[in-house]
Amino acid sequence: MRWLKFLAEISKIFAVSERFLLRSLEEGLILQLSLLSCVTSNRSLYWDELIKELHMPQTQNFTLSEAGYVLGRTPAMLNKAVDTGIIFARQKKVGNMVQRLLGPAELRFLRLADELDKDLTPAGRRRLYGALRKLPKDAHKLQLGKLELDLAQIDTDLKDRMARLETVRGRIDSESDRGEAVIRGTTISAHLIAALTRDEGVDAVLADFPSITRDQAEAAVEYAKAYPKRGRPYPTKSLKTTLAALADAGAFDDDGDLGEVGPRAIP
Repeated sequence: MRWLKFLAEISKIFAVSERFLLRSLEEGLILQLSLLSCVTSNRSLYWDELIKELHMPQTQNFTLSEAGYVLGRTPAMLNKAVDTGIIFARQKKVGNMVQRLLGPAELRFLRLADELDKDLTPAGRRRLYGALRKLPKDAHKLQLGKLELDLAQIDTDLKDRMARLETVRGRIDSESDRGEAVIRGTTISAHLIAALTRDEGVDAVLADFPSITRDQAEAAVEYAKAYPKRGRPYPTKSLKTTLAALADAGAFDDDGDLGEVGPRAIP
């Protein structure tokens, strides 16, 4: 096949194995770097970046929703940061969709940029991001010219949020028989609880669902932030609450004796 021959030629030219190239194709890396080559006139930068990424050991990556949960940002904000070239994103094909993934360097940069936003020029922001991408995960000090940045607190904060995400995931069964995420040990949808909590509050939801605990309800809310429901959203009011509101409005009041009710002919 032509593409296999092309792959073999590319692997020889750039001194990488075909296995590396296949992995990059599966993860969408070549596609991402192709986009990068469109916005830079430095061709060698493109290929250097490709080779560096191909040989880089696998690191923990986060979807934009997961990263948004860790950073306290919306996925839309992170998408914009990728689209405008502020940060790079690895890409992974999932079914018919291409999923964007952020690594530790991107999380570190965005967290640090929040604190230094007013002090950074666009050029300084690019230098900072480039330096963070080269910095090992276990290094907590960054030398940027004469400036030394201590990343210890930022790394601690990120680690705590990642640990919290793991805790939340442990309380939700994402592969239940129902085909949707449920609170572990129950058949109650995590996204349903999250939707109801947004409008009614945790206490009201616990009254409607006495079989779950406060910790479980709060875990469902956090899970929905990191893993939003696809498709039609759940209602934000329970049936019980809706019926109670209708009753309070008099929807079920008896208007008097309606007499004998029988079948009527349809005109």
